[in-house]
Parts: sequence; C-alpha cells; structure tokens
Amino acid sequence: MPDTSETRDVYSAVADPTRRKLIRLLADAKELPLHELTAQFQMGRTAVSKHLSVLKDAHLVLDRKVGRETRYRLNPIPLREIQDWVSYYQQFWTNKMVALNRLLKEEQNMGKDVSLDFQFKSAIDKVWVALTDSNTLAKWMLFPQNDFKPIVGHKFQFRTEPNQWWDGIVNCEVLEVGEPHRLSYTWVSGVENTTVTWTLKQDAEGTTHVHLDQTGFKEEQAFSGALYGWQSMANQLEKVLAD
Repeated sequence: MPDTSETRDVYSAVADPTRRKLIRLLADAKELPLHELTAQFQMGRTAVSKHLSVLKDAHLVLDRKVGRETRYRLNPIPLREIQDWVSYYQQFWTNKMVALNRLLKEEQNMGKDVSLDFQFKSAIDKVWVALTDSNTLAKWMLFPQNDFKPIVGHKFQFRTEPNQWWDGIVNCEVLEVGEPHRLSYTWVSGVENTTVTWTLKQDAEGTTHVHLDQTGFKEEQAFSGALYGWQSMANQLEKVLAD
C-alpha cells in the first residue's frame, strides 16, 4: 500500500540503497538538477523523482525551481537523529568490547600457570623433608618464617619483611599430603589466590625429579614474579640438600 503520511520516517527514507546514494550525491554537491541525478542510475527520471519525493517527505531533501528546471539539495539536519541513535549504540558496543577485552585478558592471565621441573641428587625422603619441615623450609625459601605442618586442613603462613607495597605475608592451607610423592597447598597473597602442588618421583639411579605447579594467576606481574621466585628458591634448595 502507498504511504499516505505527510511526513515519512527518516529511518524508512534512508533504508533504500537508491535513496542513500541520492543523499551521498547531494552531499558531494551543493545542488543538482534531476537530469544529472538520473544519469547516475539505471532507471528513468520518474523513478528517481519518486525516490526524491520520499526524501523530501522526510525533510532530507529540499528543492527549488530555476526556470523550468528543479534543483535538489541535501538538508542534513534530520540525519542528526540517526547519528544520535547510532552514537548511542556505538558507545554501547565500545563499552562491551572494552569489557570483553578485559575479560579475555583476565582469562588469558588466569591460564598462565607456573610449571617447573627440577632434579636433585638426593633421595626422595630427604627432598620431602625439605618441602615439609618448617625449619628446613626457612633455609631455602624467600620467607624466613613459617608455621607449616604437613597436615591436611592446616592453615599456615609464609612471612618475610613487609614493604610499602606488600605486607610480606602469604596465607596458605594444606590441601593434600601424599608422602613422599605429592604435596599441595593454597597460596594467597594480595588479589592472587593460587594453588601450589609438588610432585616427587625418584628414578633408579637415586635422582629425585620434582615437578612444581602453581595455578590460578590473575595478573601477569604476579605470574612473572612467581616464575622467577621459584627458580631462585630451587637453586637455594639444591644447596640446602647438598649440605
């Protein structure tokens, strides 16, 4: 059915690709007559004129007579309604993309797990003691104080000197004790809530192979710090075991 409304909706007016092309042509020129506009399409003057009428009803196009010729020009003011509508959703999607990128980054960082392998020329029982005896832990870890006990459910702390950025305390809870092959405990410091798991295996030659996992990191800086810290402490552990 033909549209008999006096004023057409600006969104309906720009919905047709022919009318959008007319708007673009008029935007590039101050004013154009019907015959010059028609030359840009594979349709007759009557069809182009009908599209111009739709744009006129939406107040997107103004016309004036110059002799026997009708000239058309763009009136961009109604397009502000579309611009405002698009701008709202542009901001909406910008916010959504920022949130998505943040989520992806968090998930990416959470996927970063410390995974290290060490070999010690000591019996597995001796390495187990170094990992579970409070006094021995204090000799090789970067935390000179601890109240660790190899008992599932035991809550303990690793403590060192605080600084202006950190209180120097790591809160932990023993999750698993499988002497002498497996030990696991939580490691909570700041916003990081990770899990440390030690897996031990002794080969036929008496070398103890130790695998360390620390999982659940949120921040890149914490992951990098843990990676460096465990490697440094493992070097100190090797010296303690040698003594």
